[in-house]
Amino acid sequence: MPMICKPRSFGWSLMFGLLVAGAGVVLLLDQQGLLDAGRVFQYFWPAVCIAFGLIYLFQGGGRRMWGGVLLVIGVLLALDYSGRVRVPIWPLIIIAVGGMMIWQAIAPQTNPLTGKVSSWRDQISRWGGGNSTDSDFNQVAILGGFKRRFTGKNFRGGNILTICGGFDIDLRQASIEGDGAVIDATSVMGGGEIKVPSSWVVSIEGMGIMGAFVDETNQIPATDSAPRQHLVVKGIAFMGGVVVKN
Repeated sequence: MPMICKPRSFGWSLMFGLLVAGAGVVLLLDQQGLLDAGRVFQYFWPAVCIAFGLIYLFQGGGRRMWGGVLLVIGVLLALDYSGRVRVPIWPLIIIAVGGMMIWQAIAPQTNPLTGKVSSWRDQISRWGGGNSTDSDFNQVAILGGFKRRFTGKNFRGGNILTICGGFDIDLRQASIEGDGAVIDATSVMGGGEIKVPSSWVVSIEGMGIMGAFVDETNQIPATDSAPRQHLVVKGIAFMGGVVVKN
């Protein structure tokens, strides 16, 4: 029986692809004399902040707060670049980001598995890279990195974005919910490792652009008594690498 992996609604590779395609369209229109590419590209960072803000808002949960902050930052940057509004943008951005980090650290949060409010010690442990029983994840590392270990039995997949950073995902004690899961890993001038059980079937569907996706797993031969779980790893490795191993 073929293994079916559940599709994911969003991946950072989609975001990266849209940005690259959009830049190509702008350059094409510039060569045709229809617009000024220099003026369009000056709005690059405002557009990125607005796009990320909208994505986090639609994803819901605790990411909505960060989505709102990024959306406001993007709009303020766009207005400042247009010359219509002159406000101390960067001091306000720094204050806003600092305030959000403080709130993220001290605000009570509800554990979705138990329904109980997590203590500040639980929140610090979560950011410290300990075990996690979450069913999925969405991690971003820019000029940095992260390490996560999953031990739950209902893993469904996740999204990874690293820019000049790295990651280490350990799934060796996890179990996939259903027949399959998908990890979308986009790495720009960075990379990392995804560790999986030897009983899992791994399919690499990522695209390497001056980079590579590598499967170093030693998979156990399938038996009728032991159904196989299927992990699909896709995304984009631009001047970076993603390695799947046991």
